[in-house]
Amino acid sequence: MRLFAPDEPDFNEGVEELAKLLSSARRVAFLTGAGISTDSGIPDFRSSTGLYQTTSEELFSIDAFRADPERFYRAFASFYAKIADARPNPGHLAIANLENRLGKKVDVVTQNVDGLHSAAGSTNVAEIHGTLRTASCLECEKRYARDYFETDLREGRAPRCACGGVLKPDVTFFGEELPAGEFAKARRAMWDARLLLVVGTSLQVYPAAGLPRDCDAGAPFVSINLTPTALDPQAALVFRAPIIDVLPRAVALTSPEAP
Repeated sequence: MRLFAPDEPDFNEGVEELAKLLSSARRVAFLTGAGISTDSGIPDFRSSTGLYQTTSEELFSIDAFRADPERFYRAFASFYAKIADARPNPGHLAIANLENRLGKKVDVVTQNVDGLHSAAGSTNVAEIHGTLRTASCLECEKRYARDYFETDLREGRAPRCACGGVLKPDVTFFGEELPAGEFAKARRAMWDARLLLVVGTSLQVYPAAGLPRDCDAGAPFVSINLTPTALDPQAALVFRAPIIDVLPRAVALTSPEAP
């Protein structure tokens, strides 16, 4: 493991090493977490300034939601507005550029529900914790697009189905199973990767945290996160730095995929 931080003299060397790995890998997988979206104005969850410092983690359990959905929507309104108004930042755009400008095969596996990877232009995204773009009725299971329920979410009201049932965002709450299709897509991305970058996640939430173990044993692994992760000792490169200080610079130095 080689560790790089912005105030260290070899930081630029680390960025160049990452660019070399990106240049040589035809298929790149990213596993991203809340840390990649903080520069878009979306708070993370577990840091000292994260969402769980101002609201209870228990609020995001399916049992609590079913017991009192109005409580959830009142607490969630301001966070939802930040997500809905957010735009991709240079970290998201750098990942998309690997695919769209440099011709790499890029798989993005994200724990985020903000949709910013797709908004940035990434086309192969597995949203393993679901999405806020749709919501489903707890009674009849009818699914609605965001235009139907967005005003209610912004104003802290529980949106209702035409049948009268409460709508639940199509995100994975504590106590629910991950969406099977998206998780299968994520595992395939790990199997196919020739290079894995774990970006903006502390790897504390399972089963997502176990995905890197599905990678080919010979595939290099890079970690970019402000805090240590359990898998750092296995990484070829570890950047303890803001994502926007690493990824855009490394991608700018990356060679395009040969035809």
